[in-house]
Amino acid sequence: MAAALAAAAAASPASVTSPLPEAGPTNIIKMFTTYTNILTEASMTEDKKLKAAQEISENFESIVQSSSYSAFLEHSIPRFIQYLKDGEPQFVAEVPAQQLRKLLLEILHRIPTNEHLRPHFQAILSLMFHLLEIENEENVLVCLRIIIELHKQFRPPLQSEIQHFLQFVKTIYKDLPTNVKQFFDVVPISATGFLPPESNATTTPTTTTPGILSIGAVSTTSPLNTGDVGDDNPKAVNSLKVLAELPIIVVLMYQLYKQNVHSVVADFIPLIMNTIILQPSLTARKSPTFNKEVYVDFVAAQIKTLSFLAYIIRIYQDMVNTYSQNMVGGMLGLLRYCPQEVAHLRKELLIAARHILATDLRNRFVPHIDQLFDEEVLIGKGWTTKESLRPLAYSTLADLVHHVRTHLPLPHLSLAVHMFSKNVHDDSLPVSIQTMSCKLLLNLVECIRQKSDEQGTGREILMRMLEVFVRKFQSIAKHHVPAIFSRCPQMSEVQAQQQSSQQSTSSSSMSSATTSTAADRSSVSSAAAPSASNTSSTSSAASTGDTQSSEKQEQETVKKPPAASSPVGPSPTTTFSVPDCRSMVKTLVCGVKTITWGAGSCKVIGNAGDINAPASAQANKTFLPWETHLFTRLLKYALQALDIYQVSVSPNTGQYYLRPPSSQQVRMKEEKEILEHFAGVFTMMNTSTFKEVFTASIKYLVERIHTNYALQIIPNSFLANPNTSATFATILVRFLLDRLDEMGSESGKISIPVVMFSSNSPGDLVKINPLTDVSFLF
Repeated sequence: MAAALAAAAAASPASVTSPLPEAGPTNIIKMFTTYTNILTEASMTEDKKLKAAQEISENFESIVQSSSYSAFLEHSIPRFIQYLKDGEPQFVAEVPAQQLRKLLLEILHRIPTNEHLRPHFQAILSLMFHLLEIENEENVLVCLRIIIELHKQFRPPLQSEIQHFLQFVKTIYKDLPTNVKQFFDVVPISATGFLPPESNATTTPTTTTPGILSIGAVSTTSPLNTGDVGDDNPKAVNSLKVLAELPIIVVLMYQLYKQNVHSVVADFIPLIMNTIILQPSLTARKSPTFNKEVYVDFVAAQIKTLSFLAYIIRIYQDMVNTYSQNMVGGMLGLLRYCPQEVAHLRKELLIAARHILATDLRNRFVPHIDQLFDEEVLIGKGWTTKESLRPLAYSTLADLVHHVRTHLPLPHLSLAVHMFSKNVHDDSLPVSIQTMSCKLLLNLVECIRQKSDEQGTGREILMRMLEVFVRKFQSIAKHHVPAIFSRCPQMSEVQAQQQSSQQSTSSSSMSSATTSTAADRSSVSSAAAPSASNTSSTSSAASTGDTQSSEKQEQETVKKPPAASSPVGPSPTTTFSVPDCRSMVKTLVCGVKTITWGAGSCKVIGNAGDINAPASAQANKTFLPWETHLFTRLLKYALQALDIYQVSVSPNTGQYYLRPPSSQQVRMKEEKEILEHFAGVFTMMNTSTFKEVFTASIKYLVERIHTNYALQIIPNSFLANPNTSATFATILVRFLLDRLDEMGSESGKISIPVVMFSSNSPGDLVKINPLTDVSFLF
């Protein structure tokens, strides 16, 4: 055996070819065992050792599949460990010794973590923890991956190395302000997330104030900075790339040894806060030697550290609250100064922020929330971030606004309305984000109404919000509904009657199935509840529950029409599907009712500007001429958008069809509830406003009912409501008297008002006083 080793040592490993398939497994293992012996031969040059390790690496798959694999591990792992432990770390990447050390670490990482490795993993872990403190950046990154894999697989008991490792990580965080000085000057960011002026950029605080950490006097040298200036592979303790990987291992240690390291992990919180508030000074950023790549690594390490905080924040929430000022300033600073070209870092930052904002600490962001309404801060200026991260950013901000809305002043509520109103009309966003924006706006109505009692400008904001909803109705009516209709064939009367009987049974079961989910759709129902009318409370409860069973039947999205068939419509990529369109219409209907209630409840400002001037509830509900015109437009476009419920799906084929306009069957319970809810928008109006809207729109309403018979539910609701029955009946009578000569015509439109009267029993109608209500007709 000694002779064989000597022969193998004398021969150059480069001349040794890979083992042939016909060679026996025993011979193969013997050959590679010989190579491992070369690693510990003092007489061998580093080049020959490297070539021997390369042979092992290139044929490692064959070794693993060999029946003598366990024997190979038994022989080779101690020699790998010996070489790595006895050898000197290298800080120049191209030297053979460094290439060999990295290759051996990669081989150790490639060893499958199975029972064959179990006898050796403790020795490997001890070596890895030792190398963390002395090795270069490149090798330590491999060591960290080995530590993670071995702990995940074997879950070793708590060892002294782990406690030492955690202390080592704390030391790196403590020395970070000093170590980063070799790249650029850093300063602590302000509590509002801004860099200090240039005149103060070179100074750092040496005293600690409540909630603000001191990073101490920063020197230009570090006891850990032992690498030479010309080294291209720095020491790991000075590496920002290594620092970015450390938080995930600390999390793993906490998961495995929670009881033993709880207090140690708590010590990381002030270090985390101290880390995330650091930013290169304004002077350093303007320097021609400012290294943007190093800055990206620095920000990556900060964001990974913030993600670590997001993981432990619920466990140590009281302690984090002590440093909440640093947390707020650090997060705002990272959002503002995160490099625009690294979209993946901003994504990680937004995810970490989402977890942090899900705790009670979100209230700490209220004084500075106006910064988050700046899209350049929230999303950044980069093209990639705007294209890929807007849904995540808007949903994160929407959650925050929803939970802190009662604490926001009216100017901040106005900023929220402005941002999410734009999202409602942004067809480049997913439909779910557009719908979410609508629901958030609804949740702000009550807060705006309450703040309006103090500041008196809430009604204007609510009417702007109503304009947004009306224009969304217009977009759906003019573009999305025609695009959907163009792909749906017309259903015959016979088919309509057959499917009506089939779906009438399923509709009742769908309503009971969706009752349990109604509470989760709070954004639709919560804002309408304060209106306190019987009609609104019934309709609100109905509107909040999505008919999930019907949506399951309608999973097939209606194909978009070609561009030539709809020259004025949206691009094919922005056309809603039928379920999406119905969901949006439902949200809009509930929204306009909530907004109407909120605007009517806002106090009317007196002539002298006194918001406390007495005003009756009736006067509050009186809308200005331009506001009345807005409700007229609402009626026009909403009646068109509600045609989306004419689209039905065949229970047999799943194909979409259009219900015949003359069909007197309301096919879905959801449709009836939405129509009644829409009618409730107008029943809560002042009588004069109601009269103004429908006097101008009665002809259009009749024409729409002729096109879609289900819309008759709306006037029926008016005639059955004590507040609107007399007024609407008077408008109908006048409409009929003006068109007596058209009675019996083939168009049939003039008979619709008569059907409205006949469809309501005499007991449901409020009697019209012929002296007061109809006298103006003669």
